[in-house]
Amino acid sequence: MFSKLNKFFSSVKLAIFLFIAIAAVSMIGTFINQGNTMAQYKIIYGAKVFAILYWLGFLNIYDSWYFIGLAALLVINLLAASANILPRTLRAVFGPYPSFKETAEKKNPKAVYESFESKKDIAGITAVLNGAFGRPLKESVPSETDGKGKELYYSKNSIFRFSPYIAHLSIIIIIIGVLLTVKYGFRSYTNIKVGEKTNISYLLKNNKPIKLPFTVRLDKYETKYYPDGIPKSYISTISIINKKHIAVLTNKEIKVNHPLTYNGITIYQASYGHYKPTAVRLLVLNLKNRGYKKVIYAQPDTFYNLKNNNIRFKFIPVLHPKKFEIPFLIHIYNNKNKNNFQELKFNILPYKNHDQKVPLVFAKYKNIVFLYNGIKTYYYSGVEITKNSYTSVVWIGSIILIIALFFSFFFNQQETWVRLMPKKEGAGAGIGIEILSIPRKKFPSFYKNFDKKAANIKNKLK
Repeated sequence: MFSKLNKFFSSVKLAIFLFIAIAAVSMIGTFINQGNTMAQYKIIYGAKVFAILYWLGFLNIYDSWYFIGLAALLVINLLAASANILPRTLRAVFGPYPSFKETAEKKNPKAVYESFESKKDIAGITAVLNGAFGRPLKESVPSETDGKGKELYYSKNSIFRFSPYIAHLSIIIIIIGVLLTVKYGFRSYTNIKVGEKTNISYLLKNNKPIKLPFTVRLDKYETKYYPDGIPKSYISTISIINKKHIAVLTNKEIKVNHPLTYNGITIYQASYGHYKPTAVRLLVLNLKNRGYKKVIYAQPDTFYNLKNNNIRFKFIPVLHPKKFEIPFLIHIYNNKNKNNFQELKFNILPYKNHDQKVPLVFAKYKNIVFLYNGIKTYYYSGVEITKNSYTSVVWIGSIILIIALFFSFFFNQQETWVRLMPKKEGAGAGIGIEILSIPRKKFPSFYKNFDKKAANIKNKLK
């Protein structure tokens, strides 16, 4: 039972299936933009399609049970495959190494063989071989030579046989980084009114509020425009206030593609706008006192006192104004009689200022003039606040993967066995030399280099 499970979880077919499945799921996550608000998804796809996509988990696919399951299964596959072939790799790198005879009997199709004779002694032949192949990892006396021969084992780039294991490990690191980011990272959004602050943001995936480890204050907002009136840039000036109510960062500008990062949390400029006006700006003048000027932000149906003139007033919007009628009024109340009021209608007077005709909208009560000076607009900046604390883990895993793949593909391990067999005694007797070399990968360059080395060794051992 265990062997069947081991064979299943370590199979190459399972690995290929998992890579294809994860790639397919990731493609869905690419085609369907992840992390938008529910309202945005409903606008884009409609209520019915939104319900289907939400049920399938396509709107937050990297946090779905099937993506996490595929990733976990891939980790198990990589660990099982590595554990199964690791003992064989350890033997190939650290020994015990197979003999010349054992290797030759396996008849490896990648092997290359060369044999010749030399009049030199074994010590001289060994010196030439060491110059060509490096220091031997194993020297022994083969049993078939009656103690008079010698066998040498050489290995080049054997340490790079661990590259596939490092590649497997790096993929596991990447998966762990992705899962940690999905679990503990977030994408959120909030609107901040100019002059106000907040430590609450709302998750894009479900609009749930989260508490930030600091407070963001919007000190200023500005929209810059091109000469033709098209917005050029949206600039928010913000300050970061820590839990001790200390401003650790002040007057930091953020704009599109220029975010601010603090303690692993990044703040992006995402949008801007203004809230529905709640007050009008009234400039109150006294015609008998040129020094008297007062600005009042008047909200509907709220009393405002003009103490110096012993009156108070209300600003009253007109819900259904007549044609060409100003849609608001002033009700004047005398402090001596609080129940009666006098209704003032606003009038329009053309006024020329700097070669431009600017209409004055005003209402007059005795020597008091109420000059309409616009509405009070509260601008806000929409910021996206994200935390990707474990992105560095993904980067580290990716860098390790690139390095491991480079060494795995471009550094070829080469194993070489040499057997020295004394010929029969007599005139002209010498040493028989057999060279058997096997590459890890069947590169054409290996065979060219082997032929050159063999020819060079023959010339030196003539």
